Amino acid sequence: MQLTRARIIQFLSVLIVDAIVLFIVARVAPGFSINSLGSAILIVIAVSVIQAVVWWLFINFFAHLPAILFPILTFLLIGAAVMFFGDRIPGITIDGIGPAIVITIIITVVNAILGAILVLDEDASFDRNVTRKMVQKYGKPNKTDVPGFLFLEIDGLSIDILRRALDEGHMPTLKKWLDSGSHKLMQWETDFTSQTGAMQTGILMGNNDEIPAYRWWDRSVGKMIMSGNPQDAVKIEARLSSGKGLLSDGGASRGNMFSGDATESLFTMSVVTNRKRGRGPGFYTYLFNPFIVARLITRFIIEVIKEWFEAAQQRGRHKRGSADDKYIVSARNPAYAGLRAFMGPLLQDLTTYTVISDVLRGVPAIYALYAGYDDLAHFAGMSSPEAFESLHETDRYFARIERALPDAPRPYHVIVLSDHGQSLGPTFKGAYGVSLEELVKGLVSGDAKIFAALDTNEAWDNLNAVLSDSTQDNTRTAGVIKRALASKTQDGAVAIGPDRDAKEADPEKHKLEDANVAVFGSGSTGLIYFTSAKERMTYEQIQDAHPDLLLGLLNHPGVGFIIVKSETNGTMVMTKGGINYVDVGTVEGFHDPLAPFGPNAALHIKRESSFVNCPDIIVNTKFDPQTQELAGFENQVSHHGGLGGPQNRPFVLYPATLPYDGTPVIWATGVYKLLYGWREQAQAPKPNGSAPTAQPKVS
Repeated sequence: MQLTRARIIQFLSVLIVDAIVLFIVARVAPGFSINSLGSAILIVIAVSVIQAVVWWLFINFFAHLPAILFPILTFLLIGAAVMFFGDRIPGITIDGIGPAIVITIIITVVNAILGAILVLDEDASFDRNVTRKMVQKYGKPNKTDVPGFLFLEIDGLSIDILRRALDEGHMPTLKKWLDSGSHKLMQWETDFTSQTGAMQTGILMGNNDEIPAYRWWDRSVGKMIMSGNPQDAVKIEARLSSGKGLLSDGGASRGNMFSGDATESLFTMSVVTNRKRGRGPGFYTYLFNPFIVARLITRFIIEVIKEWFEAAQQRGRHKRGSADDKYIVSARNPAYAGLRAFMGPLLQDLTTYTVISDVLRGVPAIYALYAGYDDLAHFAGMSSPEAFESLHETDRYFARIERALPDAPRPYHVIVLSDHGQSLGPTFKGAYGVSLEELVKGLVSGDAKIFAALDTNEAWDNLNAVLSDSTQDNTRTAGVIKRALASKTQDGAVAIGPDRDAKEADPEKHKLEDANVAVFGSGSTGLIYFTSAKERMTYEQIQDAHPDLLLGLLNHPGVGFIIVKSETNGTMVMTKGGINYVDVGTVEGFHDPLAPFGPNAALHIKRESSFVNCPDIIVNTKFDPQTQELAGFENQVSHHGGLGGPQNRPFVLYPATLPYDGTPVIWATGVYKLLYGWREQAQAPKPNGSAPTAQPKVS
């Protein structure tokens, strides 16, 4: 790291603040005393030196020990060293190893807080001094000129918001790449169902057939399927895998919903119960050392407090009529702060440590998901100040990874992409006073029993993936975690949260079994199933059974269009002013329902309608082409899941050295073909058996 004047000032500031805090705490805390600020400065310096020595000891002697022993040993070693040397500093008295450990924890916590306030990147030192040395000693890097591929996904970021973030200085690392000419930016177009379950299967597996939404009704087995449910995700991946996923042949999946046929997977929902699938070297246990844990816990607490403060600020702006905060949701409550803190500093820190280790080992292909922005944007708004703050933090993670690339044993192509965007708008119920469940209930005939699942929060899926992975090792630590989560574990996978916890899911399952109409929400899209039907009901059958339903939906001011399939006319997209017969390509009436959604809208709907488990009725909320807004059926401020606005406009930021002829990329499978083609071209052996031509070290 370059020793600039600013860096020196930051270092001295941290040193002085550490010393002042320690000096004050010593006045009230039992077990140790500090008589002067100068003595406090000396003990802070001593702790820093001791930590560096302990890292060296760990790397060279302790790394292969069981994970549970490392935090114990480091606490004891550091405590003993601080106690021994601290007592020899004039003006300092330490009564035993316990107070010495407290001193170390105080300094670690204060450094974490200052790092967040002063935007310091203290992790860079850790990456250099620990991660790199761990990989060199135990990772067995494979040095080669064949380029590797690093795919970094920012979940839920549209190209529209990315461009604004670049222009306003929120993402300086990505802007530097674009301004230097090393990278180019392109837009692609999502499938009809613009959500992670379908987009990641398309991008990573090369196939996302029969995934009509995040959750859907499977007529063949008579049950609800949810992409983020580990048991369902395992079956989905098994069905879609061809063995030629984006990460096949030695790749690594980090934090994703699906693995892309990766050789190693960590925090990946579709393989958390597969013990045969590798997760990476055992030295990843260094993440459980007391410094990283203390740092993560501190950042977690800071993020919780920050969320409470920022949520209160947003409510205040909303009451004052701020145009940027005209929509707020009850789901952004005090409890949400914990999920935000998990999705931000906790999960993304762990992912970054792991990615850097992968890069330094020379893994041929790595795909890592950064989901903090998507989760926060749902509840705060996709262009809120806190959402842009989240993007700035993500950019800092990418800068950390970039700094590690020169030490990698192979050159890397770094590709940043998103799986979908988000579109702003009110909740459907907030805008129109009725939920989709209530609307359908008032329109169906007879004694129909309705089951509704209208809220989706994928953060619970990420949390469950981390917890599930933590129980899979044959270590004492994993055993402790497994026993603690036994009541929340099913078939080897931890399941907590709405629609996931078995205790909560069982009553809901019985409600679904008793119902004959299922209503699901997927952002701006509603899915209506008649669960007793073994095949998709036709327009004619629905009209006969429920004569008020389709007309009532079409006449509702919040419904943009509905999709049904006719026995005689095929797939029909209907709105109050016209019908688009997408199978034959004709429009009747004075208004084409698909006119606001671009030239490929009919193509998207035709494919969606071809799925065996396509809903009997699909409802898309009303879209305003001028404001690019539409309502969502879930309790969120920004939405994705159907057609309309930035949600359908994700991006790929790719090295300029990679070939792309400008052909529009349609659907997630189109992204797979592009990315897999690049990887195949760069890494496949040449016909004469020679290796591919070496590429620039960092691109």
